[in-house]
Amino acid sequence: MKVLFIISSITFFDGSSKSFMNMLDGLIKLGVQPMIVFPSADGIYEFYRSKRIPSMVLNYRMAVYPPLKSWKDYVMFLPRLCGRIGVNYIASRKLREIAKRFKPDIIHTNVSVIDIGYRVSRQLKIPHIYHVREYGDKDFALYHYPMRSCFLKNLKKRSYAICITKDIQRHCNLTADNSWVIYNGVCLESQIRFNPQKKNYFLFAGRLEPAKGVEELLIAFADFCMQRPDLDTRLKIAGDTINIRYYDFLLNEVKRLHIEERVDFLGKRKDINDLMTDAYLMIVPSKFEGFGRITAEAMQNGTLVLGRDMAGTKEQFDNGLQSTGGEIALRYLTHQELVQGMIDVVEKGIEFYFPMIERSQLVVRELYTINRCSELVYDFYERILKR
Repeated sequence: MKVLFIISSITFFDGSSKSFMNMLDGLIKLGVQPMIVFPSADGIYEFYRSKRIPSMVLNYRMAVYPPLKSWKDYVMFLPRLCGRIGVNYIASRKLREIAKRFKPDIIHTNVSVIDIGYRVSRQLKIPHIYHVREYGDKDFALYHYPMRSCFLKNLKKRSYAICITKDIQRHCNLTADNSWVIYNGVCLESQIRFNPQKKNYFLFAGRLEPAKGVEELLIAFADFCMQRPDLDTRLKIAGDTINIRYYDFLLNEVKRLHIEERVDFLGKRKDINDLMTDAYLMIVPSKFEGFGRITAEAMQNGTLVLGRDMAGTKEQFDNGLQSTGGEIALRYLTHQELVQGMIDVVEKGIEFYFPMIERSQLVVRELYTINRCSELVYDFYERILKR
């Protein structure tokens, strides 16, 4: 089976890239012959080229409206939109020639905001899959042009979809007729680990952007420090950002809250699994997490999770409750619940939550392994081709 993949990100640290790489590794073992199209010749492009996997680079953009965050954005809105449409038109023509030569059985676009694969699939009458990894509007303020309703119509009637949660499937008004819910594969079963000797710090991991809830976390941690001044628990923040203004805002917020001596900004880390394994508590304050990969990775590494009870994070918690009969993490919705969750963990001691951590790892083994994800995707391919 030959599959042409189109991806949006080339960084090793992006959630969609990590999920794609895990999925593709499993699909190759199942016999899939891939060709991958990248938006630039960096990062994972070089990785796959070194592995002699057919790889191509095209210049394309997301099929969404440009952002409107400043006066300059408003002035440049129309030129930027026209530029995106023009670049993607040219990319579609080049991709069509690539597809004609490669002759894929399926075209698989790794996110829902790239449309060149869909266009080519319609022209060449090849089945197409959108891997819907994001809400788009609710999490990243991304809005398909010309209208979201047009995208949803194409998604329902002229394409197939893999949704990474049931909630995203509902958000796109999809049914089981042309879409499957397949959770991301975060690890091999052999990579699940647990270290009972925890270190005295809370951990946040992810991009530093407003949607991830970092600001709210800092305020809650400051309240935690005020209510328990006898403790020396630290907050470690692992992640980077392209929004330098927001990063400076977070630094100023730390100073305003007088917690400079208790907060560590670690930047992008390659040892994130070790940081999770040693953490006393993993805090996930994201407002609309598509899947919540960081939550599943924390569970994989034997870390207790305190997460916002919304979107993909909530679905993981609900899956665990349904599967094991008990909670697999600590939930919160309000500021006070977040603060109280931190206090409860340090007052009760991490040993009190070991059964919860154990249940969470049972769920990872059942739902979030790389093998399971790849096998379900392969089954979906076969189902499509049989049609």
